[in-house]
Amino acid sequence: MGIYFYPKGQEPKYRTTLSLVPAALGTLDIRPNTVGVVEGFTTLREAARIESFQAHMHLRGKAMMLEAILPTGFKQVISLVSDFNFNWMTTYVYADDVAPLLPKGTILKVTAWHDNTSAKKSNPDPSQWVGWGDRTVDEMAHAWINIVYMKDEDFKVEQDKRRATQTTTAAAQQ
Repeated sequence: MGIYFYPKGQEPKYRTTLSLVPAALGTLDIRPNTVGVVEGFTTLREAARIESFQAHMHLRGKAMMLEAILPTGFKQVISLVSDFNFNWMTTYVYADDVAPLLPKGTILKVTAWHDNTSAKKSNPDPSQWVGWGDRTVDEMAHAWINIVYMKDEDFKVEQDKRRATQTTTAAAQQ
């Protein structure tokens, strides 16, 4: 673990918030010998940049998807972990030039799939009903997401920088 301190008196321009964004929180009902799907929604209270994503489930976790539903209604898949492995809680960190920039009012949708069948090798007993809980043999479904909230003016500056970079890259490729 590394801890980095800012020089005395220096304040960072933005603060990153590690947010638990649920697909299911406190309730989950996975019947024996079935694949279950749950989904949850969280609205961004301000414009934001998404810096990282980590799916969090337990032994029956199969897949997790993070989508952004923009205020215009446009949907965008941000991340998809299609072969979740409980032994590898991987955090996916977006490169600075592609980290999702999302306007205020965007809805983050987290969809999680759980496989309570014998096809899931890590499943200890597919004949058991599984509910939400903290134990490894219980289940969970949430994403850990690093969110940087920003003021509208700063968001516009970030969008303009991103557009300028994309235009420069496209011109160089021609």
